[in-house]
Amino acid sequence: MTIAVAQPAANASLPFSAKPRVRAMTGSLVGKWLVIASVMFNPLLCLLDTKGVLHTSSAVVAVFELLIIFAATWYARKQIRPFAVILSGIIAAYVVAAHLINPAVSLKILHDLWVPYVFYILGTTSTFRTAKSTMWIIMGLVLFFGFFELLAFNVYGQFFNIWKYYVDKGALGADVINYQNTTSFVSGNRGADARTYLPSILGPARISSVFLEPVSLGNFATIVFAWGLSIWNRKSAKSLVLLMALGFLCIVLSDSRFATACCLLLVLVRLTPLCRSSLFVISLPVLIATALTVVGSLHELPGVKPSIITDDFKGRLLFSGRLLDDWSLAPWFGFAASPVYVADTGYAYLFNSLGLPLTLVLFLVIAFRRNASPEAAVMKTMIALYFATSLCIGANGVTIKTGALLWFLYGALDAASKGGKGRGESAFSGQAAR
Repeated sequence: MTIAVAQPAANASLPFSAKPRVRAMTGSLVGKWLVIASVMFNPLLCLLDTKGVLHTSSAVVAVFELLIIFAATWYARKQIRPFAVILSGIIAAYVVAAHLINPAVSLKILHDLWVPYVFYILGTTSTFRTAKSTMWIIMGLVLFFGFFELLAFNVYGQFFNIWKYYVDKGALGADVINYQNTTSFVSGNRGADARTYLPSILGPARISSVFLEPVSLGNFATIVFAWGLSIWNRKSAKSLVLLMALGFLCIVLSDSRFATACCLLLVLVRLTPLCRSSLFVISLPVLIATALTVVGSLHELPGVKPSIITDDFKGRLLFSGRLLDDWSLAPWFGFAASPVYVADTGYAYLFNSLGLPLTLVLFLVIAFRRNASPEAAVMKTMIALYFATSLCIGANGVTIKTGALLWFLYGALDAASKGGKGRGESAFSGQAAR
């Protein structure tokens, strides 16, 4: 009598072999929703503060932001490579040492540098499709809140008292006078005569939407252009034209002159061979910071400390240049406090917090790392141009509410082709080449 022994099915191991794929899909979705949370937690806190449900403070905002960063780090932990750990340790040691010598050095710079890295890593674990859907979801939220603010300004203010929110969290002093007597941020009103876009229709208001500040809405529009130009092709031209048109609408709503100029530069560079040049990427911040310092030396005011004389783009540039020119050697390395505040000039903030040598090291690491796709190489150039110009007038480009999206999009392109299949090896994430 022959007993037939059941053989295991050929595909019996499929549930087990599918586990890594399921984990990858889960990580991709986690990254997507963490990016959305990074954009939306400020308006949520603003709503709770306005309605008296939760009294907001700088500590409350910091806790929410750190929870998002911790969650992002936890999900990205297996992709963090030893090189990144070593470099992070060197940077942290330098910043802490500089802080002991110069207490004015803010340890916040460590947070500002970790956000780009960890959301870039989350991007490398995601697909192009996930990155694209993330962009469209955020665009939908931005336009919904933006038009709510524009069309029902007084009602919007009853739910989102932005002025009170910034006072409560300490970003605005309680003694700062609200000359416009509105619920908007201090820069939320330019004046009808000074508005660039449609002053007769839109009036003096500058819309900020979910970002609560008009400048961040302009930065978001710039990110939209950077993304659209990076992935441009004939097959997706219609959807990208629509996306970038909506990005321009955000520029109009926020009346962002910086975004207007920067997006124009992005388009011009995209049409040249420089759009994939690592030398161009590293040259941008170095040449612009040098040019700022030279311009500052040509506009010295003996005996007068640098200050913003005219609060426009030209005035901000002159302030940045004069501040860098005014420094002795120690502030360039973070070993002495800047004699004038650095919040309104990004280059001064980086050099005085991180030190010139380490800042240059970071620029070099980003500029010369190998990209997995031509789209990622273009995106890197777009990011370099965005930061090289925005750092001239402030450090708001490093905020998580726009930075998380930017670096997530770049990471997704750097690990995946537009079909969603990995190709290439990331120096940081260790993605296997295919």
